[in-house]
Amino acid sequence: MSTTTPGQPTAKQARRALLASSGIYIAFALIVIALAILSPAFRTPENLINIGRQIAILGIASFAMTFVILLGEIDLSIGAVASAAGVVTALALAGDFGFWAIPVALAVGAGFGLLNGLLTVYIAVPSFIATLVSFFIAQGLALTLTRGQTIIFSADWFRELFATGSVFGLRAAFLWVVVMFVVLWWLLARTRFGAHVYAVGGSQDSARMLGLAVDRMKIAVFTMAGALMGLVGMILIARIGNARADGAVGLEFDAIAAVVLGGTALGGGYGSLLRTLVGVMLVGVMNNGLAILNVDFNTQQVIKGALVIGIVLIDRWARDARRDRS
Repeated sequence: MSTTTPGQPTAKQARRALLASSGIYIAFALIVIALAILSPAFRTPENLINIGRQIAILGIASFAMTFVILLGEIDLSIGAVASAAGVVTALALAGDFGFWAIPVALAVGAGFGLLNGLLTVYIAVPSFIATLVSFFIAQGLALTLTRGQTIIFSADWFRELFATGSVFGLRAAFLWVVVMFVVLWWLLARTRFGAHVYAVGGSQDSARMLGLAVDRMKIAVFTMAGALMGLVGMILIARIGNARADGAVGLEFDAIAAVVLGGTALGGGYGSLLRTLVGVMLVGVMNNGLAILNVDFNTQQVIKGALVIGIVLIDRWARDARRDRS
């Protein structure tokens, strides 16, 4: 005989809701423990610092992707856009543009983001296709500018500002991800803009009935995401001191994985930047651990493919759990 009252979730529903809300933390803890046992090198302070540097790029890209997915959209262009912005920045630095290389990089990223927004809103191209078009354009631009070569630049101030410098022992690249997290978390969780992002992602029709500027919101979010990719491109080239046309290609896969693993619904309207940060750490730790364990590239791809399947299942379970509780 059931002891639940009408409207009260069953024990099974409660367990599913708990898994949906806490699964990411459990998975992260288990993966860290497993890697620490399998590889003593993983738990060294030097490697932990290295992980912090590595997740700087993924972190900012994932924060940008969170805003896009919260709207119910997707952005497949971020890796190519970051690569193109990095190439343009490296050429500007090599050409003695000095400080002006920074706004140039941000403008390149924002320009591609604006293109994504305009294609999605005014030409009614699904964001999957619109951002794929931008991917090819950005990749073509980077390849044309580099002619397949690596662009080397010399600008110590730039590298210190975006990667190699440190404050209180923390590298600049890591500090950038911290600053961006704080700013974007405040924007999403504490401002009217963030509330409108959730409203549009939850139901565009309802948002329009409330008088929200849905089209302008989409354009603004895509443009912001592009500008953040300009920052990612600068951090990327500052870390290694050169730029390649394919420097960040593939970043979109890890960013989507981190965002959805963090619990953001692919359909939009539900998610948080804090949980995305946990997803970023999970993906970053996994990438680092696989490299330390000398797992070959092909096997890594298989593991990441399995992760995609897991992401879809987690997202479905989370949606079912939220529906059961409502």
